[in-house]
Amino acid sequence: MLVNIYKDQLQKGYLFGRPMLYSTQPIPREDVPQYWSCYDLRGTVRQPDKPYALVDRAEENYVGSVLSPLPLKKDAAQSRLVMDKLVLMPEYIRLTDFCADYQIPYPQIPMRHMLRPAAPEEAGLFYALPPEQDEELGTIGHVRIDFGRDGGEFWHSWWPRGPEGLNTPEFKEELGKVVDDLRKGVLKDLSSMRRYCQGEDGAISGGTCCQNYGFVLETERYRYCLRCNPVRGDYQCYLTCFDLRAQELHQAQEPGPEADQGMTLGGMG
Repeated sequence: MLVNIYKDQLQKGYLFGRPMLYSTQPIPREDVPQYWSCYDLRGTVRQPDKPYALVDRAEENYVGSVLSPLPLKKDAAQSRLVMDKLVLMPEYIRLTDFCADYQIPYPQIPMRHMLRPAAPEEAGLFYALPPEQDEELGTIGHVRIDFGRDGGEFWHSWWPRGPEGLNTPEFKEELGKVVDDLRKGVLKDLSSMRRYCQGEDGAISGGTCCQNYGFVLETERYRYCLRCNPVRGDYQCYLTCFDLRAQELHQAQEPGPEADQGMTLGGMG
């Protein structure tokens, strides 16, 4: 199991006199913030559970992982002996608190970690809507995704909805970044999506062949609703995209109880 450095608590400590965060679970390298460093601690054959050396990746005798805002060894060096330079504190903190303690700028969170489980009242956003409600919600369109016969491919197609004018170069650029980042996690392959959907979080009503799961990602301008259908034989997910600014403009143009009611039914109120 991998640790989520943006949500989970890590153990506070010092290595070679420098502050760092420690985890007994591996840290995904694609999650490491820009300009930060991540290493593994490796044990020996005789003492596989005792940190002996700091390495880029421990192929064997893995002990734990270290996340540091500063380099802890030279890039050209294969390893650095730990000796008695590792000090672990009893305190477990989140990355936000670590940055605040040492006055370090908090890194930008990868988009895939901005996903949240959908609330039950948001279920309608993940399925086909009438044209008038698409216009009301600023719907741009949705991406259909299929992982192929072996579950490891990535077939996708774009289905436009709403005014074509919302499908701007700005939106297309951000959509590409969102999909690319989600492909490092929930959209990596069918198995990854199944693991992501385990449990009740995100379960939504409306599926016909199996339990569907909904997750929401919001940026400054757009909302992305990812519906996961983790079975073979059909499109496994749909990523529906909404323009929040267009939604606000529509609300401003049509004030009153009917507009407010429509937004509540759509799960946006």
